[in-house]
Amino acid sequence: MLWDIRARMTPALSVIDLIPHVHRTPALAALRRAVVEGRPAVLPLSDEDRDLAFHDASVQLTSPIGARVLKALYLGGHLKLKKPGLKPVPALDAYIATEPVFRADVARILAAEEAKRLRLDQIIADPDCARPDELSPFLINKVFTARLGHDAFGELTIAGVTCYRTLVPPPATDDDRQRAEARMSAWWLDAAGNRQGDPA
Repeated sequence: MLWDIRARMTPALSVIDLIPHVHRTPALAALRRAVVEGRPAVLPLSDEDRDLAFHDASVQLTSPIGARVLKALYLGGHLKLKKPGLKPVPALDAYIATEPVFRADVARILAAEEAKRLRLDQIIADPDCARPDELSPFLINKVFTARLGHDAFGELTIAGVTCYRTLVPPPATDDDRQRAEARMSAWWLDAAGNRQGDPA
C-alpha cells in the first residue's frame, strides 16, 4: 500500500475506541479477521476495499471502510463488550461518514502514481523527452537500469544533461568486525556546474 494512502488511515485501536465498553484487543483481532480472512462475513468487500480497509503493520491502521466492517461486527454481536453496549455509536458513524473523502483521496493518489509511472516509462523509452527539473537520482537509476542494466556505470544523457552513475568505494575502517560496502551514486552537474543528486 502506498505511503500516502496509509497516511490517510487511522490507527485501528483509535477507531475501536469509538465503541463504548469494547474489549480492544479482541475487537482488533475480529476486525483483522473479518477484513483479511472474510470471517465472519459481516460485510461484502471487493479485493480493493479489503486492501483499503485494514493495513497490518507495527501500528495497525484502518479506514472508514474498515470502520464500516467494525460497526457491522458490533451490530452483529461479534465484539466482546465489558458491559452491554448501546446500539448507536455516533463517533464511529462520524468516522464512517468520511468514507467519500477517503475514497476521493485514494483515487487522486492512485491517479498521480499512474501518471508518474507513465511519465517514467516515457522517459525510459526516450531520455531526451525529460525536462531538467525532472532529474533525480531515482530517475537516473531507473533509466540506467532499463537501458544499460542493473550493474552498469558510466554516463548517460537524460534531458540533454550528462548524468552519471558511479560506484562509491566504502570508507576505510579500522574495525574488522564492520565491513562497509560500496554504494551506487547517481548524479549530474547543473547549469552552474554544481553537482546535484547523490552526495559524493
